[in-house]
Order: sequence, then structure tokens, then C-alpha cells
Amino acid sequence: MNDVQDPIGLVGAGQMGAAIARRLLAQGHRVMVFNRSPGPAQALAQRGAQVAPSLAVLAQSCRQIFTVVPDSGDVQQVILGHAGLLESARPGTLFIDCSTIDPDVSEQTGERVRAAGSRMMDAPIGGRPEQAEQGKLVFMVGAHEQDLADARSVLEVLGSRIIHCGSPGMGISMKVINNLVSQSVQLMDLEALALGIKAGLRPQVMLDVLTSTAADNAPLRGRIPSSVLTGQFPPGFSARLAHKDQGLAHAMAARLGVPLFSLGQARHVYSSALAQGLGDGPSEVIAKVIERWVGVAIRHPSDAA
Repeated sequence: MNDVQDPIGLVGAGQMGAAIARRLLAQGHRVMVFNRSPGPAQALAQRGAQVAPSLAVLAQSCRQIFTVVPDSGDVQQVILGHAGLLESARPGTLFIDCSTIDPDVSEQTGERVRAAGSRMMDAPIGGRPEQAEQGKLVFMVGAHEQDLADARSVLEVLGSRIIHCGSPGMGISMKVINNLVSQSVQLMDLEALALGIKAGLRPQVMLDVLTSTAADNAPLRGRIPSSVLTGQFPPGFSARLAHKDQGLAHAMAARLGVPLFSLGQARHVYSSALAQGLGDGPSEVIAKVIERWVGVAIRHPSDAA
């Protein structure tokens, strides 16, 4: 139960932000939410959340504010922009940014927040909305020790693991690397399944073998069997956002002088998915691009048309 008088602030009621709010409300916390479009915020109001009419009102009302928005420019606008959070925040307010953005932008934003007398930590998320509602997220945190200590009790409501990656900016750097790996692995899985199907292997046989050897990985146990192999493609982390995150990895690698050969291949496939109008589908929708190139259906035989 939240024993602090102020509600917890939340800016961004998309799939993940809304799931975070629902978890906090279910665990007895007061939550104040702001979202650019009113529908998602009103849905949370029906569960007991307060809806802030503006960022200024939310900033004046909350001492801890989560931001869960799509991109670097959104974070800058919400926190630093005209009539943004920082203009109205009380001294010492702690901004907990869970967005996946450019690490440089995160660090620069944090410097401006601290110069104005508030605090900021990056706490990007590993996991999906359903894991948020179960309190099983993983947080990759970049923060000063005291800021993490102040946020820990709320983060522990939402996550099963809180990994302190280092000073501000290190959490989001880790998230960019994490997404680079997960998206590259998923592409490799799909290419391998397409190759095997073309060679005459059944998908379930390949899954049985691959998940029993050193080739095992999370997509083979999660979204590939439940989404790709059934042909259903339920909503999830979008291909458009995955492509955005690859751009963040590219910029980070260019800045640090590190070649990322696998990134180029993944970005080409995701770019093709966006060009084919598949960007709003879940990230594994790139399977449809591979199917068109290879001429096979990456499906269980009973689901293949």
C-alpha cells in the first residue's frame, strides 16, 4: 500500500504504460495519469486512476513521475518542453523514464532536470504488458544510488528484477543493447525455420531440437510458436518500434566506433516490413517478409494456407 500522500505520476498510457498503471492500482497505490489522447487515460480512470488535465497539474501533484513514451523527442517534449513537467515540478521530484530512447538524449535531459533542482533516472523495461500486470518486469536502471533507493519500493511492485547498470544513461544503453540482441536472434530463428521448412523439416521438430540444445533462446519458446507458427500475430511490441530501436543501436555504435554487422541485416528486414505496410504488427511480423522471399509458410502444417 502506498503510504505517501502524493499519487504516483504516469505519463504515457500506451500498452506498457497502461499495464504499469493497472498493476500499481491493483496493489493499492494512488496513480495520476496523463496521456495525449484521452481514451486510454479514461480507461484507467474507470479502474481508479486520477486523470490529470495537463502535464503541469501532474507535475504539481506527484513526487515520483514515470514517463513511458515512444521516442527521444517525446521524452524531451514531455519533460523539457513548454508547459512540460519540469516547468511545474517541485524541487526534488524524481522522474523515472522507462522509455527506450537515445542514451545521449537521456543523459542530456537528466542534466537539465538536475540543474533545475529535480532528479531523473532511466529505468527501461524488459518484458511485456502482461508481465507488468504480474509484477514480473525487469528494470535496467541508470541512476544515482539515492535516486534508485527512493524509487525501489515502487519498482519492486512492478518488477521481479531491478538491475542497477550504473550511473544515469547506463540503463538505457543496456536496453538498446538488449533489444539489438533480441531482435537479431529473432531474425536468425525465423530464417532458420524457413530454411528447415524448405528442406522438408516440420516446425515442431525444429522447435523440439533447437530448444533442447545450445541454440535455445526466448523467441523460440515465446512469440514464434504462439504467433508466427499459428499465423495469428496477436498485438505486441511493434515492428515499427523495433526498427526505431535499431536506429538507436546504429547511432550508438557509430558514436562509439563499434561495427555491428548483424544489425545491418536485421534493419534491412525490418525496413522491408515497414515498406510492405507491416509496421504496426508485432515485431515477429517480419516472418511474412521472409516467407515472401523464400516462398514457404513458416507455420505448423495445419495452419499453413
